[in-house]
Amino acid sequence: MKTKTLILAIVLLSSTFVKAQMECRSTLGAHLSPLYKEAPLSWAVEGTVAPGFMTSPYDTAKNAILNGGMFLGALNYSFNDNNSFYIEGGFKNWTNSALVTDNSSEKNKGRHFGMRQIFYSYSGESTKFKIGLHESRMGDFFLLDERILGGSFDKELNAFKIGLRAGTVSKGFARMGKFCSNRHLYGLIHPDYTENIGEKIGQTNLTGIFVNWDPHYKKPQNQENTDEFSNTDDGEFSNTSDDEFSSNTDEFHENHDFNESTNNNEFSNIEEKKKAFVSISNLGFILYDEFGDNSYIPDNKLYTGVLVDFKFSNGFFLQTGPIYQNMKNNNAVVYIAKLGKSKVWNNASQTKISGAFIGKYNIDKDAIFQPLFSNLFLGEIMRMDVADFPLWQASIKHRFPGKLKFHIALKSVGQIEDPHTNEQNIEFGLFALKKHLKVTLVGSSVQTKLLPNRFYTARLELRLAF
Repeated sequence: MKTKTLILAIVLLSSTFVKAQMECRSTLGAHLSPLYKEAPLSWAVEGTVAPGFMTSPYDTAKNAILNGGMFLGALNYSFNDNNSFYIEGGFKNWTNSALVTDNSSEKNKGRHFGMRQIFYSYSGESTKFKIGLHESRMGDFFLLDERILGGSFDKELNAFKIGLRAGTVSKGFARMGKFCSNRHLYGLIHPDYTENIGEKIGQTNLTGIFVNWDPHYKKPQNQENTDEFSNTDDGEFSNTSDDEFSSNTDEFHENHDFNESTNNNEFSNIEEKKKAFVSISNLGFILYDEFGDNSYIPDNKLYTGVLVDFKFSNGFFLQTGPIYQNMKNNNAVVYIAKLGKSKVWNNASQTKISGAFIGKYNIDKDAIFQPLFSNLFLGEIMRMDVADFPLWQASIKHRFPGKLKFHIALKSVGQIEDPHTNEQNIEFGLFALKKHLKVTLVGSSVQTKLLPNRFYTARLELRLAF
Protein backbone atom coordinates (compact mmCIF):
# COMPACT_ATOMS: atom_id res chain seq x y z
CA MET A 1 0.00 0.00 0.00
CA LYS A 2 2.84 2.44 0.83
CA THR A 3 4.48 1.77 -2.54
CA LYS A 4 1.41 2.56 -4.64
CA THR A 5 0.69 5.68 -2.54
CA LEU A 6 4.25 6.93 -3.07
CA ILE A 7 4.10 6.37 -6.84
CA LEU A 8 0.82 8.29 -7.20
CA ALA A 9 2.08 11.10 -4.98
CA ILE A 10 5.10 11.56 -7.25
CA VAL A 11 2.82 11.70 -10.29
CA LEU A 12 0.51 14.23 -8.65
CA LEU A 13 3.29 16.58 -7.58
CA SER A 14 5.14 16.43 -10.89
CA SER A 15 5.27 19.71 -12.77
CA THR A 16 4.50 17.85 -15.98
CA PHE A 17 1.30 16.29 -14.64
CA VAL A 18 -0.85 16.71 -17.75
CA LYS A 19 -4.03 15.33 -19.23
CA ALA A 20 -5.23 16.26 -22.72
CA GLN A 21 -8.55 14.49 -23.17
CA MET A 22 -12.10 15.73 -23.28
CA GLU A 23 -13.88 13.78 -20.56
CA CYS A 24 -12.61 12.34 -17.31
CA ARG A 25 -12.38 8.66 -18.16
CA SER A 26 -11.40 6.40 -15.31
CA THR A 27 -10.43 2.77 -14.76
CA LEU A 28 -10.68 3.09 -10.99
CA GLY A 29 -13.47 0.54 -10.75
CA ALA A 30 -11.24 -2.12 -12.30
CA HIS A 31 -8.52 -1.56 -9.67
CA LEU A 32 -10.52 -1.44 -6.46
CA SER A 33 -8.79 -3.62 -3.86
CA PRO A 34 -9.72 -4.32 -0.19
CA LEU A 35 -7.81 -2.59 2.58
CA TYR A 36 -7.06 -6.05 3.93
CA LYS A 37 -8.20 -9.59 3.17
CA GLU A 38 -12.02 -9.88 3.09
CA ALA A 39 -12.41 -6.22 4.17
CA PRO A 40 -15.73 -4.59 3.13
CA LEU A 41 -13.90 -1.35 2.28
CA SER A 42 -11.87 -1.21 -0.96
CA TRP A 43 -9.92 1.63 -2.56
CA ALA A 44 -8.12 2.73 -5.72
CA VAL A 45 -6.10 5.72 -6.94
CA GLU A 46 -5.32 6.93 -10.43
CA GLY A 47 -3.14 9.60 -12.02
CA THR A 48 -2.86 10.68 -15.65
CA VAL A 49 -0.14 12.48 -17.59
CA ALA A 50 -0.61 13.42 -21.26
CA PRO A 51 1.59 15.99 -22.99
CA GLY A 52 0.34 17.22 -26.34
CA PHE A 53 0.50 19.97 -28.95
CA MET A 54 -1.76 21.66 -31.49
CA THR A 55 -0.90 23.50 -34.68
CA SER A 56 -2.60 26.84 -35.21
CA PRO A 57 -5.40 27.11 -37.84
CA TYR A 58 -4.52 30.82 -38.13
CA ASP A 59 -0.75 30.58 -38.54
CA THR A 60 0.42 27.13 -39.68
CA ALA A 61 3.97 27.86 -38.50
CA LYS A 62 2.91 28.09 -34.86
CA ASN A 63 2.22 25.29 -32.38
CA ALA A 64 0.55 25.39 -28.98
CA ILE A 65 1.26 23.15 -26.00
CA LEU A 66 -1.63 21.28 -24.37
CA ASN A 67 -1.20 20.86 -20.64
CA GLY A 68 -3.55 19.67 -17.90
CA GLY A 69 -4.05 16.85 -15.46
CA MET A 70 -6.12 14.95 -12.92
CA PHE A 71 -5.64 12.74 -9.90
CA LEU A 72 -8.57 10.55 -8.79
CA GLY A 73 -9.23 8.44 -5.73
CA ALA A 74 -12.12 6.09 -4.90
CA LEU A 75 -13.56 4.25 -1.90
CA ASN A 76 -16.20 1.52 -2.08
CA TYR A 77 -17.94 0.03 0.98
CA SER A 78 -19.90 -3.18 0.26
CA PHE A 79 -22.32 -4.90 2.63
CA ASN A 80 -25.01 -7.58 2.53
CA ASP A 81 -23.63 -8.93 -0.77
CA ASN A 82 -25.64 -6.68 -3.09
CA ASN A 83 -25.33 -3.23 -1.47
CA SER A 84 -22.54 -0.68 -1.62
CA PHE A 85 -21.59 2.96 -1.13
CA TYR A 86 -19.16 4.48 -3.63
CA ILE A 87 -17.31 7.81 -3.54
CA GLU A 88 -14.87 9.19 -6.09
CA GLY A 89 -13.21 12.57 -6.39
CA GLY A 90 -9.90 14.20 -7.12
CA PHE A 91 -7.71 17.13 -8.02
CA LYS A 92 -7.63 18.86 -11.39
CA ASN A 93 -4.63 20.78 -12.75
CA TRP A 94 -4.68 22.18 -16.28
CA THR A 95 -3.41 24.89 -18.60
CA ASN A 96 -5.19 25.25 -21.91
CA SER A 97 -3.98 25.98 -25.40
CA ALA A 98 -2.75 29.50 -26.10
CA LEU A 99 -4.95 29.35 -29.21
CA VAL A 100 -8.15 29.62 -27.15
CA THR A 101 -9.88 32.94 -27.86
CA ASP A 102 -10.10 34.05 -24.22
CA ASN A 103 -6.51 34.02 -22.96
CA SER A 104 -7.00 35.57 -19.55
CA SER A 105 -4.92 33.98 -16.81
CA GLU A 106 -8.06 32.90 -14.99
CA LYS A 107 -9.34 31.04 -18.05
CA ASN A 108 -6.00 29.50 -19.01
CA LYS A 109 -5.00 27.88 -15.73
CA GLY A 110 -6.86 26.11 -12.97
CA ARG A 111 -6.20 23.96 -9.93
CA HIS A 112 -9.11 22.73 -7.88
CA PHE A 113 -10.68 19.74 -6.16
CA GLY A 114 -13.97 18.19 -7.22
CA MET A 115 -16.37 15.30 -6.72
CA ARG A 116 -16.95 12.87 -9.59
CA GLN A 117 -19.35 10.31 -8.11
CA ILE A 118 -20.96 9.53 -4.75
CA PHE A 119 -23.86 7.08 -4.63
CA TYR A 120 -25.55 4.10 -3.02
CA SER A 121 -26.20 1.12 -5.28
CA TYR A 122 -28.04 -2.16 -5.14
CA SER A 123 -27.28 -4.94 -7.63
CA GLY A 124 -29.49 -8.03 -7.55
CA GLU A 125 -30.14 -10.75 -10.09
CA SER A 126 -33.08 -8.99 -11.72
CA THR A 127 -32.99 -5.49 -10.20
CA LYS A 128 -30.35 -2.77 -10.13
CA PHE A 129 -30.53 0.82 -8.98
CA LYS A 130 -28.34 3.76 -7.97
CA ILE A 131 -29.16 6.84 -5.92
CA GLY A 132 -26.83 9.83 -5.71
CA LEU A 133 -24.32 11.48 -8.04
CA HIS A 134 -23.50 8.94 -10.75
CA GLU A 135 -23.04 8.35 -14.47
CA SER A 136 -26.20 7.26 -16.25
CA ARG A 137 -27.46 6.31 -19.70
CA MET A 138 -30.81 5.19 -21.05
CA GLY A 139 -30.01 1.89 -22.74
CA ASP A 140 -28.68 2.53 -26.27
CA PHE A 141 -30.72 5.68 -26.83
CA PHE A 142 -28.29 8.60 -27.14
CA LEU A 143 -30.62 11.09 -25.40
CA LEU A 144 -28.92 10.63 -22.03
CA ASP A 145 -25.22 10.03 -21.36
CA GLU A 146 -24.47 12.22 -18.39
CA ARG A 147 -23.51 12.46 -14.75
CA ILE A 148 -26.74 13.10 -12.83
CA LEU A 149 -27.77 13.73 -9.24
CA GLY A 150 -30.75 11.43 -8.89
CA GLY A 151 -31.74 7.83 -9.42
CA SER A 152 -31.33 5.07 -12.01
CA PHE A 153 -33.46 1.93 -11.81
CA ASP A 154 -33.31 -1.17 -14.05
CA LYS A 155 -35.44 -4.28 -13.97
CA GLU A 156 -35.43 -7.38 -16.17
CA LEU A 157 -38.68 -9.31 -16.64
CA ASN A 158 -38.01 -12.29 -18.89
CA ALA A 159 -37.55 -10.87 -22.41
CA PHE A 160 -38.04 -7.26 -21.27
CA LYS A 161 -35.63 -4.79 -19.68
CA ILE A 162 -37.23 -1.70 -18.14
CA GLY A 163 -35.23 1.35 -17.10
CA LEU A 164 -36.22 4.50 -15.21
CA ARG A 165 -34.14 7.67 -14.85
CA ALA A 166 -34.79 10.88 -12.90
CA GLY A 167 -32.43 13.59 -11.75
CA THR A 168 -30.87 16.99 -12.12
CA VAL A 169 -27.60 18.15 -13.74
CA SER A 170 -25.49 21.22 -12.98
CA LYS A 171 -22.30 22.57 -14.53
CA GLY A 172 -20.33 21.75 -11.40
CA PHE A 173 -20.51 17.99 -11.90
CA ALA A 174 -21.66 17.50 -15.53
CA ARG A 175 -19.43 15.34 -17.77
CA MET A 176 -18.37 18.46 -19.66
CA GLY A 177 -18.64 20.67 -16.58
CA LYS A 178 -16.21 22.71 -14.53
CA PHE A 179 -14.37 19.78 -12.95
CA CYS A 180 -14.78 16.69 -15.09
CA SER A 181 -13.50 17.72 -18.51
CA ASN A 182 -10.72 19.39 -20.41
CA ARG A 183 -12.86 21.25 -22.92
CA HIS A 184 -10.61 24.27 -22.17
CA LEU A 185 -7.64 22.57 -23.86
CA TYR A 186 -8.82 22.94 -27.44
CA GLY A 187 -11.71 25.41 -27.24
CA LEU A 188 -11.13 27.02 -30.63
CA ILE A 189 -14.82 27.24 -31.51
CA HIS A 190 -16.86 25.90 -28.59
CA PRO A 191 -14.87 26.51 -25.38
CA ASP A 192 -17.94 25.71 -23.25
CA TYR A 193 -20.04 22.59 -23.90
CA THR A 194 -22.40 23.33 -21.01
CA GLU A 195 -23.87 26.73 -21.92
CA ASN A 196 -27.46 25.66 -21.27
CA ILE A 197 -26.90 23.49 -18.19
CA GLY A 198 -27.94 25.06 -14.88
CA GLU A 199 -25.53 26.61 -12.43
CA LYS A 200 -27.61 25.34 -9.50
CA ILE A 201 -29.27 22.04 -8.67
CA GLY A 202 -32.86 21.91 -9.95
CA GLN A 203 -32.43 24.34 -12.84
CA THR A 204 -32.04 21.65 -15.53
CA ASN A 205 -33.72 18.30 -14.90
CA LEU A 206 -34.64 15.06 -16.65
CA THR A 207 -36.87 12.04 -16.32
CA GLY A 208 -37.48 9.10 -18.61
CA ILE A 209 -38.39 5.47 -19.13
CA PHE A 210 -37.18 2.96 -21.71
CA VAL A 211 -38.11 -0.61 -22.52
CA ASN A 212 -36.01 -3.14 -24.46
CA TRP A 213 -37.47 -6.37 -25.82
CA ASP A 214 -35.40 -9.38 -26.88
CA PRO A 215 -37.50 -11.40 -29.37
CA HIS A 216 -35.10 -14.38 -29.07
CA TYR A 217 -35.36 -14.63 -25.30
CA LYS A 218 -35.59 -18.13 -23.82
CA LYS A 219 -36.34 -18.83 -20.19
CA PRO A 220 -33.37 -20.22 -18.25
CA GLN A 221 -33.49 -23.95 -17.65
CA ASN A 222 -32.93 -25.83 -14.37
CA GLN A 223 -33.55 -22.81 -12.18
CA GLU A 224 -36.05 -22.51 -9.36
CA ASN A 225 -37.04 -19.02 -10.45
CA THR A 226 -37.10 -18.75 -14.21
CA ASP A 227 -38.02 -15.06 -14.06
CA GLU A 228 -34.53 -14.17 -12.86
CA PHE A 229 -31.62 -13.52 -15.17
CA SER A 230 -27.89 -13.84 -14.90
CA ASN A 231 -26.17 -10.98 -13.11
CA THR A 232 -24.50 -9.25 -16.05
CA ASP A 233 -23.50 -5.60 -16.15
CA ASP A 234 -24.72 -3.46 -19.02
CA GLY A 235 -22.19 -0.72 -18.48
CA GLU A 236 -24.40 1.85 -16.74
CA PHE A 237 -23.84 0.17 -13.39
CA SER A 238 -20.08 -0.26 -13.65
CA ASN A 239 -17.64 1.99 -11.82
CA THR A 240 -15.27 1.88 -14.77
CA SER A 241 -16.13 3.61 -18.03
CA ASP A 242 -13.88 1.75 -20.42
CA ASP A 243 -12.39 -1.71 -20.84
CA GLU A 244 -9.26 -3.01 -22.51
CA PHE A 245 -10.77 -2.65 -25.98
CA SER A 246 -12.72 0.58 -25.74
CA SER A 247 -11.82 4.24 -25.56
CA ASN A 248 -13.53 7.47 -24.81
CA THR A 249 -13.98 8.10 -28.56
CA ASP A 250 -15.95 4.90 -29.23
CA GLU A 251 -18.91 6.52 -30.93
CA PHE A 252 -22.50 5.35 -30.49
CA HIS A 253 -21.72 3.10 -27.50
CA GLU A 254 -19.53 0.64 -29.38
CA ASN A 255 -19.64 -1.88 -26.54
CA HIS A 256 -23.33 -2.57 -27.16
CA ASP A 257 -22.98 -2.75 -30.91
CA PHE A 258 -20.21 -5.32 -30.90
CA ASN A 259 -21.13 -7.31 -27.83
CA GLU A 260 -24.88 -7.40 -27.26
CA SER A 261 -25.80 -7.29 -30.94
CA THR A 262 -23.40 -10.10 -31.81
CA ASN A 263 -23.49 -12.17 -28.65
CA ASN A 264 -24.63 -15.33 -30.44
CA ASN A 265 -21.16 -16.03 -31.86
CA GLU A 266 -21.85 -14.98 -35.41
CA PHE A 267 -18.57 -16.54 -36.51
CA SER A 268 -19.70 -20.09 -35.79
CA ASN A 269 -20.19 -21.61 -39.24
CA ILE A 270 -22.52 -24.36 -38.03
CA GLU A 271 -24.83 -22.05 -36.09
CA GLU A 272 -25.01 -19.34 -38.73
CA LYS A 273 -26.07 -21.70 -41.51
CA LYS A 274 -29.20 -22.53 -39.53
CA LYS A 275 -30.20 -18.90 -38.98
CA ALA A 276 -32.22 -16.58 -41.19
CA PHE A 277 -30.25 -14.08 -43.25
CA VAL A 278 -31.59 -11.21 -41.10
CA SER A 279 -33.51 -11.07 -37.83
CA ILE A 280 -34.41 -8.53 -35.14
CA SER A 281 -32.07 -8.85 -32.16
CA ASN A 282 -33.55 -6.08 -29.99
CA LEU A 283 -36.44 -3.61 -30.04
CA GLY A 284 -36.37 -0.53 -27.82
CA PHE A 285 -38.87 2.18 -26.89
CA ILE A 286 -38.24 5.43 -25.01
CA LEU A 287 -40.17 8.32 -23.45
CA TYR A 288 -37.90 11.07 -22.14
CA ASP A 289 -38.47 14.60 -20.81
CA GLU A 290 -36.24 17.59 -20.01
CA PHE A 291 -37.59 20.46 -17.91
CA GLY A 292 -36.48 23.14 -15.48
CA ASP A 293 -35.97 26.86 -14.92
CA ASN A 294 -37.33 29.07 -17.72
CA SER A 295 -33.96 30.79 -18.14
CA TYR A 296 -32.44 27.44 -19.21
CA ILE A 297 -35.40 25.46 -20.57
CA PRO A 298 -38.13 27.95 -21.54
CA ASP A 299 -40.18 25.26 -23.32
CA ASN A 300 -40.63 21.70 -22.10
CA LYS A 301 -38.90 19.09 -24.30
CA LEU A 302 -40.50 15.67 -24.72
CA TYR A 303 -38.82 12.88 -26.73
CA THR A 304 -40.26 9.60 -27.97
CA GLY A 305 -38.42 7.05 -30.06
CA VAL A 306 -37.83 3.53 -31.26
CA LEU A 307 -34.55 1.69 -31.92
CA VAL A 308 -34.44 -1.58 -33.84
CA ASP A 309 -31.32 -3.78 -33.87
CA PHE A 310 -30.92 -6.28 -36.71
CA LYS A 311 -28.36 -9.06 -36.99
CA PHE A 312 -27.33 -10.76 -40.20
CA SER A 313 -26.14 -14.29 -40.76
CA ASN A 314 -22.82 -13.00 -42.16
CA GLY A 315 -21.98 -11.34 -38.83
CA PHE A 316 -23.04 -7.77 -39.57
CA PHE A 317 -25.41 -5.80 -37.36
CA LEU A 318 -27.65 -2.81 -38.15
CA GLN A 319 -29.02 -0.37 -35.58
CA THR A 320 -31.67 2.07 -36.78
CA GLY A 321 -34.65 4.10 -35.61
CA PRO A 322 -36.27 7.57 -35.26
CA ILE A 323 -36.39 9.95 -32.27
CA TYR A 324 -39.17 12.59 -32.24
CA GLN A 325 -38.71 15.91 -30.41
CA ASN A 326 -41.96 17.53 -29.25
CA MET A 327 -41.27 21.16 -28.40
CA LYS A 328 -42.91 24.52 -29.06
CA ASN A 329 -41.88 25.69 -32.57
CA ASN A 330 -39.09 23.08 -32.56
CA ASN A 331 -40.72 19.82 -33.63
CA ALA A 332 -38.24 17.56 -35.44
CA VAL A 333 -37.31 13.93 -36.06
CA VAL A 334 -33.77 12.55 -35.89
CA TYR A 335 -33.06 9.17 -37.46
CA ILE A 336 -30.06 6.89 -37.09
CA ALA A 337 -28.57 4.05 -39.12
CA LYS A 338 -25.39 2.25 -38.04
CA LEU A 339 -23.88 -0.79 -39.75
CA GLY A 340 -20.97 -2.75 -38.33
CA LYS A 341 -19.25 -6.05 -37.74
CA SER A 342 -16.80 -7.64 -35.30
CA LYS A 343 -14.38 -10.39 -36.35
CA VAL A 344 -12.29 -12.60 -34.08
CA TRP A 345 -9.36 -14.15 -35.99
CA ASN A 346 -7.73 -17.55 -35.46
CA ASN A 347 -4.78 -15.94 -33.64
CA ALA A 348 -7.17 -14.31 -31.11
CA SER A 349 -6.83 -10.83 -32.61
CA GLN A 350 -10.03 -8.85 -33.17
CA THR A 351 -11.21 -6.35 -35.78
CA LYS A 352 -14.20 -4.05 -35.49
CA ILE A 353 -15.63 -1.91 -38.29
CA SER A 354 -18.61 0.42 -38.33
CA GLY A 355 -20.23 3.22 -40.27
CA ALA A 356 -23.11 5.45 -39.20
CA PHE A 357 -25.36 8.25 -40.44
CA ILE A 358 -27.51 10.54 -38.30
CA GLY A 359 -30.04 12.69 -40.16
CA LYS A 360 -32.66 15.24 -39.13
CA TYR A 361 -36.08 16.11 -40.57
CA ASN A 362 -37.57 19.45 -39.51
CA ILE A 363 -41.32 19.44 -38.88
CA ASP A 364 -41.17 23.12 -37.88
CA LYS A 365 -39.08 25.41 -40.07
CA ASP A 366 -35.50 25.84 -38.79
CA ALA A 367 -36.17 23.47 -35.87
CA ILE A 368 -33.19 22.72 -33.64
CA PHE A 369 -32.80 19.28 -32.08
CA GLN A 370 -31.61 20.11 -28.57
CA PRO A 371 -31.49 17.43 -25.87
CA LEU A 372 -29.17 18.82 -23.19
CA PHE A 373 -27.59 15.61 -21.95
CA SER A 374 -27.03 13.51 -25.09
CA ASN A 375 -23.22 13.89 -25.11
CA LEU A 376 -22.47 12.10 -28.36
CA PHE A 377 -19.34 14.25 -28.77
CA LEU A 378 -18.15 12.53 -31.95
CA GLY A 379 -14.49 13.06 -32.70
CA GLU A 380 -11.50 13.62 -30.46
CA ILE A 381 -11.19 17.40 -30.92
CA MET A 382 -14.37 18.98 -32.31
CA ARG A 383 -16.73 16.73 -30.30
CA MET A 384 -19.63 17.10 -32.71
CA ASP A 385 -23.07 16.56 -31.22
CA VAL A 386 -26.78 17.01 -31.93
CA ALA A 387 -26.31 20.65 -32.96
CA ASP A 388 -24.15 19.46 -35.87
CA PHE A 389 -26.67 17.01 -37.42
CA PRO A 390 -26.70 15.59 -40.05
CA LEU A 391 -23.45 13.67 -39.41
CA TRP A 392 -21.59 10.63 -40.73
CA GLN A 393 -19.06 8.50 -38.88
CA ALA A 394 -16.78 5.59 -39.78
CA SER A 395 -14.19 3.61 -37.83
CA ILE A 396 -12.01 0.52 -37.92
CA LYS A 397 -10.20 -0.87 -34.88
CA HIS A 398 -7.88 -3.85 -34.57
CA ARG A 399 -6.55 -5.43 -31.38
CA PHE A 400 -3.50 -7.65 -31.64
CA PRO A 401 -3.02 -10.80 -29.53
CA GLY A 402 -0.70 -10.74 -26.53
CA LYS A 403 -0.52 -9.49 -22.97
CA LEU A 404 -0.05 -5.84 -24.00
CA LYS A 405 -3.47 -5.74 -25.72
CA PHE A 406 -1.97 -3.44 -28.36
CA HIS A 407 -4.55 -1.85 -30.64
CA ILE A 408 -4.71 0.59 -33.53
CA ALA A 409 -7.79 2.51 -34.64
CA LEU A 410 -8.75 4.84 -37.48
CA LYS A 411 -11.82 7.03 -37.00
CA SER A 412 -13.49 9.79 -38.97
CA VAL A 413 -16.56 11.97 -38.50
CA GLY A 414 -18.00 14.84 -40.52
CA GLN A 415 -20.93 17.15 -41.19
CA ILE A 416 -23.08 16.81 -44.29
CA GLU A 417 -23.99 20.51 -44.38
CA ASP A 418 -22.20 23.80 -43.67
CA PRO A 419 -19.75 24.45 -42.14
CA HIS A 420 -18.68 20.94 -43.27
CA THR A 421 -16.54 20.27 -40.23
CA ASN A 422 -14.69 16.96 -40.52
CA GLU A 423 -12.12 15.21 -38.36
CA GLN A 424 -9.83 12.21 -38.76
CA ASN A 425 -8.13 10.40 -35.86
CA ILE A 426 -5.52 7.67 -35.53
CA GLU A 427 -5.06 5.96 -32.19
CA PHE A 428 -2.50 3.52 -30.78
CA GLY A 429 -2.91 1.95 -27.35
CA LEU A 430 -1.58 -0.77 -25.06
CA PHE A 431 -1.54 -1.94 -21.45
CA ALA A 432 1.57 -2.42 -19.30
CA LEU A 433 2.55 -3.15 -15.70
CA LYS A 434 -0.07 -5.90 -15.43
CA LYS A 435 -2.77 -3.57 -16.81
CA HIS A 436 -2.08 -0.87 -14.21
CA LEU A 437 -0.71 1.45 -16.91
CA LYS A 438 -2.65 2.32 -20.04
CA VAL A 439 -0.74 4.11 -22.82
CA THR A 440 -2.62 5.88 -25.62
CA LEU A 441 -1.22 7.94 -28.50
CA VAL A 442 -3.77 9.95 -30.51
CA GLY A 443 -3.22 12.06 -33.61
CA SER A 444 -5.97 14.21 -35.13
CA SER A 445 -6.58 16.29 -38.24
CA VAL A 446 -9.45 18.82 -38.40
CA GLN A 447 -10.85 20.95 -41.21
CA THR A 448 -13.82 23.31 -41.01
CA LYS A 449 -15.09 26.41 -42.81
CA LEU A 450 -15.25 28.10 -39.40
CA LEU A 451 -11.43 28.31 -39.41
CA PRO A 452 -9.05 29.44 -42.19
CA ASN A 453 -6.76 26.38 -42.24
CA ARG A 454 -6.69 22.70 -41.35
CA PHE A 455 -4.95 22.03 -38.03
CA TYR A 456 -3.41 19.01 -36.32
CA THR A 457 -3.07 17.79 -32.75
CA ALA A 458 -1.20 14.96 -31.02
CA ARG A 459 -1.15 13.73 -27.42
CA LEU A 460 0.38 10.87 -25.45
CA GLU A 461 -1.79 9.78 -22.54
CA LEU A 462 -0.30 7.74 -19.68
CA ARG A 463 -2.86 6.60 -17.12
CA LEU A 464 -1.60 4.80 -14.00
CA ALA A 465 -4.09 3.19 -11.60
CA PHE A 466 -3.79 0.94 -8.52
